[in-house]
Amino acid sequence: MSTLTTSPLPSRHGVRTLLEGLIGRDVAIQDALPVPPKASNVVGVYVTDKLAVSALAVVNIEGAARLGGALAMLPRGGVEEAIAARDLNPALRDNCYEVLNVLSAVFNVSNAPHVRLYEMLGPHGAVPSDIAALSAAVGNRMDVALNVAGYGPGLLSVVCR
Repeated sequence: MSTLTTSPLPSRHGVRTLLEGLIGRDVAIQDALPVPPKASNVVGVYVTDKLAVSALAVVNIEGAARLGGALAMLPRGGVEEAIAARDLNPALRDNCYEVLNVLSAVFNVSNAPHVRLYEMLGPHGAVPSDIAALSAAVGNRMDVALNVAGYGPGLLSVVCR
């Protein structure tokens, strides 16, 4: 039984370690401004077992494409083409979904509610107003610039309720 009612904000170390272990590449993380709201962003919506929104992960198109490409070891040229087109092809979309799905592990800590990826929104999909408002919330959030070795930079914002 959990004693916390919300998910705690994960550490930068926890996020970096999880991403590096998943994609098998070094990932540099440093503080950054929040991911600017754009239609090309990808938003992972995380819910508790009671389907209450617990956290969000917002990734800009560059970060989504590079993380998805690194997961499947796709050629960097194809990743850069997707970034130039401001959209994800089906392979990059599926791989980005998997990265966001595995990222749910950083929210699942002792005495906190179990959290899972409920859905991935974007790029270019409608984002419900409550999700957009939470993604812009000030407070319990982590905003970082990622640099995936061999693929390049992207932005990630993690927001917890």
